[in-house]
Amino acid sequence: MVEPYITERGGKQYMYRATSRYSPEKKGPVAETEYMGVVVDGKLRPKRGYYYNEETKEFGRIDASMSEADWPRRPPRDVTIRTRIFGDVYLLMAIQKRLHIRDHLRTSFGPEIGDILMAVSMAYTISPSALMHMEDIIDRRCIKEMLDLPKDLDLSSPRMSELTKTVGSMEGEKEEFFAKRLDAEDGLLVYDLTSESTYSVPNPKVEWGRNKDRIPAEQINLGLVTNRVGMPLMFRLFPGSTADVATLKRLVDDVKRLKDGGDATIVMDRGFVTVRSTYFLLKRRMDFIAPMTMNESSVVKSIVTDLISHVGDVKHKLVHSGTSYTMMRSHLGVRRCCRGANMKGRATVWEDPDGYELVLEEDESYRSCEYYLDVFAFHDARSAAEEINGMDLALRGIMDDLEGTKPTDPAKSFQRAAGIYSRMLDWTMDDDGMHLTVKQNAHTFAANRKGVFIMTAPADEDRTAAAVLDSYAVRDVIEDVFMEYKVEGDGRTPRSGDKDAIEGRTLIRMVSMMMKVEMLRRIAEVADDKRIKPSDKPRNIGRRTPEGLLASLSNIEKVQGDGWEHLTEITRDNRLVFNMFDVGPTKGLIEF
Repeated sequence: MVEPYITERGGKQYMYRATSRYSPEKKGPVAETEYMGVVVDGKLRPKRGYYYNEETKEFGRIDASMSEADWPRRPPRDVTIRTRIFGDVYLLMAIQKRLHIRDHLRTSFGPEIGDILMAVSMAYTISPSALMHMEDIIDRRCIKEMLDLPKDLDLSSPRMSELTKTVGSMEGEKEEFFAKRLDAEDGLLVYDLTSESTYSVPNPKVEWGRNKDRIPAEQINLGLVTNRVGMPLMFRLFPGSTADVATLKRLVDDVKRLKDGGDATIVMDRGFVTVRSTYFLLKRRMDFIAPMTMNESSVVKSIVTDLISHVGDVKHKLVHSGTSYTMMRSHLGVRRCCRGANMKGRATVWEDPDGYELVLEEDESYRSCEYYLDVFAFHDARSAAEEINGMDLALRGIMDDLEGTKPTDPAKSFQRAAGIYSRMLDWTMDDDGMHLTVKQNAHTFAANRKGVFIMTAPADEDRTAAAVLDSYAVRDVIEDVFMEYKVEGDGRTPRSGDKDAIEGRTLIRMVSMMMKVEMLRRIAEVADDKRIKPSDKPRNIGRRTPEGLLASLSNIEKVQGDGWEHLTEITRDNRLVFNMFDVGPTKGLIEF
């Protein structure tokens, strides 16, 4: 029997034993060291899955097939050892504390429901599966302990269903939570809409519609408000057939009501921008920044023509974030008009079917408009070149595919093959088959619009083009959030048919996304920070996902016995991950 020995590290005692084995490679014995466990009060607490007999000094792996006669060799019956995952929960606790999520949940929904929502949201972040599995995920971790929840708290599937319905029905509490999140922001809000197909039974929120993937299905529309880095702040659920613009009015009224002072700048996609919605936003004195639809109206044509005529003019050059733009700033008037008025000859006005119009400065009616817009027109030469090249390659491909063919229905074949490029092509038929040519004017018109985008905002002389470009870049952030929400968060097909249950589940997923977005933000920051040495960054940090980051910490476990507890080994990579968020357990546990 090899005598064990004890080593002390960090104020704790650990027992090892030296063994030897024959090595065929070295053709002789090789010494090895085997870890046995931690010494507490002079007695060995063996590592998990092993036993140690103090009298016989026997140490070995526990065999479940041992007979009763072998019992003395097994651990005492009254010794209970519990092991639960600690590392991933520890990081999420630190993140939620930084974001004040738990505090806001507790003050909005009350301490009891607030802490349960926090627990379930953390479990959902670690493993975005159905809520019926949350109990198992939570029980295998230190979530209840860190949140000071009762050990016997019922989080079964029926209880989860009850919880989501209860939370979903708590309208005032949800509004208070959203208000707290909105008040913490500097005023720049990003709004977008996505659809979720559902297999639920009928309810008022579910209607037939065509989702963002162009698939007709029973669906719910999710309107999500985030900050400039994609942090979710508020959501609204709408029936599936609700138009994008119709949701905007609800959003504006909610922001005005919930955000302290109502001051905010809403950044939107072009799907929300019509003349009517612009008029509404201006009337409600809501600041916004949004791209203008590149339609065929005379107003848009005038703005684009003016911009293109100044491409290359040095005084209109703007360099921003490493890109050179040609930029023209102008103004538009916005007003109500007589619906169906005769607009013949008025090339300076864009009238929409609902009785609203945009008016260029040179129009005689400009000064009598009710409201005014700043218009920022940008031309990105690099993007334009890439887009024109792509367009020309597409045209050449269509022409090569159809040249010389003899379809039975040439018009139909042409339209099917050309698609959106049909306006730029002419076709003829003769005995040799089909022949195609490019329409020069149409090609020039399309090429002039490549690399061009137009941004609008309420008239404000202090607003800069750089600030507008910054907001334009922010729009893409919410798309990443939606992708994370739907794909990684299992949010594509909600199956509950209860309105309140859908609301409650969406809130849990929103809270989960808050923590994920913070992880995504920090991953990107650390990966791009040249001041941090590669050796001080977690391995492959640029390719890590929130799920991967949490999984890498699951090796850190909390082991508890009768009157004692300790954490398993914390690896170097674990510490580097913790350091990213300015946290890291070094001695025992940190209280939250």
